[in-house]
Amino acid sequence: MSDVVIGADIGGTMIKWVVTTASQEPLGQGRVQTAPADPQRSLRRLRKDIAAALPQAPDVFAAVGVACAGIVSARTGWLGRSPNLPGWEDTALGQLVSDAFAGVPAVVANDVNAALYGEYRYGAGQGCRNLIMIALGTGVGGGVLVEGRLVTGAADGAGEIGHMILDPEGPTCTCGNRGCLEAYAGSVALLQKARQLAVDDAKASTDFVGLVRERGERLSTSDLSQLARNGDDTARELFAGAGLRLGQAVANCVNLLDPDRVIIGGGVAAAGDLILEPCRRYVPTAVLSEGSRQVPIVPAAKGSFAAALGVAALAQHRGELA
Repeated sequence: MSDVVIGADIGGTMIKWVVTTASQEPLGQGRVQTAPADPQRSLRRLRKDIAAALPQAPDVFAAVGVACAGIVSARTGWLGRSPNLPGWEDTALGQLVSDAFAGVPAVVANDVNAALYGEYRYGAGQGCRNLIMIALGTGVGGGVLVEGRLVTGAADGAGEIGHMILDPEGPTCTCGNRGCLEAYAGSVALLQKARQLAVDDAKASTDFVGLVRERGERLSTSDLSQLARNGDDTARELFAGAGLRLGQAVANCVNLLDPDRVIIGGGVAAAGDLILEPCRRYVPTAVLSEGSRQVPIVPAAKGSFAAALGVAALAQHRGELA
């Protein structure tokens, strides 16, 4: 029986995959295009891509792990709501994955839960038993690990930190509620705020307004963070505002769970201290336990393959979900 496992992170446009041995020795990794409306086609592409990239890989693997955004049940293998994969919603994803890989055991997980597990095993969470992860991407995801086990909850909805409401009168979130963390710190929200400032704020800097107009629909949080690093006050205030809201959410999580460490990942987190320092300054002011006020708030370490690595480890250590 092979001891080789696959971990795959299914995104709306690309699948990132890794192949590892039972001892977590990496054999290879790669990317292949997702068919967002056709899971069977995507899984066939994945299998073919792995076979082409790793001709030494076994015909039958020990297990396959798959992670994706949305409400994922690790217990039943069912994928419910998944905003980036409209053709995959309300499917028995675990069974589809198992069928695509010759009937081997399949493990499915939410992508941020998988990324958190990857950081716990190999990255910024090593040596810890209690962790919180917040992923600042297009939206904002979250994950919770308690005593070395992922917490998914009674109905697989635990860890949705991005939809923690910070101000019920705040901006409308993509989920339909108002004032969620995602409505302040996701990239969609930040870009929307930047465009609003460029039009409505008479105090916005000339460089900021010029960048927003020049980049148009191509504007990215990377563009804004570079401007902020160059000393632009408007761009710096934009990230500071998001960092403050992130700090509110982190403080709430620390008061609830008292983790060893809080990990911040995702594309927006590439802004680094522009967003993390305002967060770190706020947290001690709102955490009740004196011993928890200086909880380390650190950037993720494993980058874009964290979820693939994490779900491969979950496949290898099946059953390590709370």
